[in-house]
Amino acid sequence: MIIMLGTKGMVIKVASIMRELDKRRIDYKYVQCDQHPSMNRILERQFEVKSPDLILRSGEKDLSSIKDMILWIIQCLWRIYKNRNFFIGEKLLLTQGDTVSTLLAGMVAKIFRLKLAHVEAGLRSYSLLHPFPEELVRRIVSKWADYLFAPSDWATKNISRERGKVINCRQNTVYDILGDFVKRKEMKKRRYVICAIHRQETIYNASRFMRAVELMHKVSELMQVKYILHPPSEAKLRKYNFMEGLIENSRIELLPYQNYLDFMNIVANAEFVISDGGGLQEECYYLNIPCLLMRNRTERRIGLGETAFLSEFIQKKIDFFIRDYNQFRRKKKFVRKYPSKKIVDVLLKEKE
Repeated sequence: MIIMLGTKGMVIKVASIMRELDKRRIDYKYVQCDQHPSMNRILERQFEVKSPDLILRSGEKDLSSIKDMILWIIQCLWRIYKNRNFFIGEKLLLTQGDTVSTLLAGMVAKIFRLKLAHVEAGLRSYSLLHPFPEELVRRIVSKWADYLFAPSDWATKNISRERGKVINCRQNTVYDILGDFVKRKEMKKRRYVICAIHRQETIYNASRFMRAVELMHKVSELMQVKYILHPPSEAKLRKYNFMEGLIENSRIELLPYQNYLDFMNIVANAEFVISDGGGLQEECYYLNIPCLLMRNRTERRIGLGETAFLSEFIQKKIDFFIRDYNQFRRKKKFVRKYPSKKIVDVLLKEKE
């Protein structure tokens, strides 16, 4: 078996599967495309999983531009070709999500005639351009996959007609990591809001990014705002001349890029979260933290109307959430389903 990943999000959501394989002493090869090398090595150590057997990209900096992305794809394809014997003779390749690394993994599976297992399959926004390229990647990989591990009933229904075997895991694998590594700690008299705005569809759109920045300033009038600065976001803030205003606002704290576990512990004690990421939508559901989604669409249903509220960039909706965010809490107790164990069980059974 080969596990092929690329982003920090992919490592987070597959680490629990790797840990389950290690626990059962099942051998596998680990390939990294390393879109986020700085964080991937940290996460591998924190989650106590093996280091990559093959890294397809040289360099220690995360990808931060379209030019970087193009050069990275070329380098990965070249190293796949140079290391083709690494893949020949294997039976199965497992990957996750909807990133360009996911697409590369799917291509490797097709080229070397490996069965493809896709974790977190079935998410849909129903628009090819929102978000782009994630929605397109999901649909392509779904067509290629032999095993589609869906995180919910809704996701399962979305891929029920695909040729591969569809398995409903009932939950996202990220909950296995959160359950094992993140514990909420009550903090006294420290009210703050977390802001995580970093998606390309936001930061490459000056007017949309400006609305997000304006929202941070508005929320800072009510309580402290902690804004997590991803390198691409910081570059665009400076380009659009938004950075100076953020620096001058004493109620907005600019935090450096956080490692995952530190970030989740900060999120776990926030009053609420403002985000344009779908992953954080799911994590906030587990942590029972209200989440305002600064997006027009979301490919996830988990938490919507419960802990998550889709703004669609409509001011009335944004104001409603900020005014009444405490109503966005889980209505029922969270029960873990251990999706990573189910994925390993299925793959081992098929191997027999």
